[in-house]
Amino acid sequence: MRNALIPLSLIVVACTQSDLPPEPENLCDQTGARCVNAPVRDVLAVDGDTFELQRLTDRGTERIRLRLIGWDSPETGDSAGCAAENALGQKVEARARDLFADAQTLTFKPEGLDRFGRTRAHVYLDGSHIGWLLAQDGLSKPWLSETVKPTWCD
Repeated sequence: MRNALIPLSLIVVACTQSDLPPEPENLCDQTGARCVNAPVRDVLAVDGDTFELQRLTDRGTERIRLRLIGWDSPETGDSAGCAAENALGQKVEARARDLFADAQTLTFKPEGLDRFGRTRAHVYLDGSHIGWLLAQDGLSKPWLSETVKPTWCD
């Protein structure tokens, strides 16, 4: 009986890991890519798919909100669609802060603005895509179509 449990646990782990999307290519590694590097200490993780870059300039503090392209994370509070999404949203906020605390450099490739005035960007922590890092913990999903948002309330 004990030997039968080991293969079953390996199957469960293998199935769970295969549900993860592949790690996205770092677009900033491409020749000629126009990307911005910032020390992680200058960036606040608002949630799992929105980040705020804060820089001191001669005019004061400049704030740039970044919206992760192609990934979605659960919302919190009134923006959450259900209690389960709110709970996941709180977890993703804490996990994003932890990832930022362990990283050195944030790199992003900006691609215009979204309808809320945030800079749409591919965002990387020490070279790894932040959406993919959060997806490893079930806290982010690829958003393949801008018209159909991933659901967190199954």
